Amino acid sequence: MYVKTISGVDYHLYEDESEFRKHHKKEELKDDWRKAQEGEWALSDDGQVFSVLRRAVMYSNQYHQDTDYLRTLLGTVFVADGVKLSGEPAADIYTFTKYKTSRYISAREKLFAKMVAMGRDATDAYLTVYKTKNRRYAINRSKILLRQKRIRTLINKEVEELMDDLGITKTYLLENAKSVVDKAGARDGDKLRALETLMKISGLLSTDKKTDSISLIQEFTGFTKDKLKAFESGLIESGSENG
Repeated sequence: MYVKTISGVDYHLYEDESEFRKHHKKEELKDDWRKAQEGEWALSDDGQVFSVLRRAVMYSNQYHQDTDYLRTLLGTVFVADGVKLSGEPAADIYTFTKYKTSRYISAREKLFAKMVAMGRDATDAYLTVYKTKNRRYAINRSKILLRQKRIRTLINKEVEELMDDLGITKTYLLENAKSVVDKAGARDGDKLRALETLMKISGLLSTDKKTDSISLIQEFTGFTKDKLKAFESGLIESGSENG
């Protein structure tokens, strides 16, 4: 919990709804902060809970019209599609700034990442770590966590540590993937899905490395780009035969 004193009044920023509910059991909480009014509580884009210190309207040069804005402990932002409200508490809450995702990792986030890395369903991991019984809420909150780069990076790090403990390297995975591809009589779908699974585990199929991954698959399999695109679109099923 973060506390900031403004004009002699303490304002609070909670890590998540679970922490918030320990202090405010019956307070209404807005899931969409854009709909929150002054004095109300709302969820940020990364699952923190804050109160709206001020809601007003001013002319925006960016949007070329009068636009609502919110002032919070996370900073001041315009109420508009595409605007994200998340991250660390703002040093200056009165200034419109470009927000970056918080680099701070809580103990709960570390445990959540470890459980997901070990194969636990993200929703179940959230239910366990954040001590909530509301599955629908856990589904939404776990999705928010997984969308954050810092959480995905933490999960990848946990996976790498688990792989190291087992003596599994990316080279090992790729060599085994190649052996599946080279196996006589193996079906196209089996080959591609074996590669996809192994490369996902090793991080080779992350969004940032998609082009490199496709090149590797082509090198190992000799499949055409059209066939690879068909696979990516789900047109090649695991039971399809070579051809």
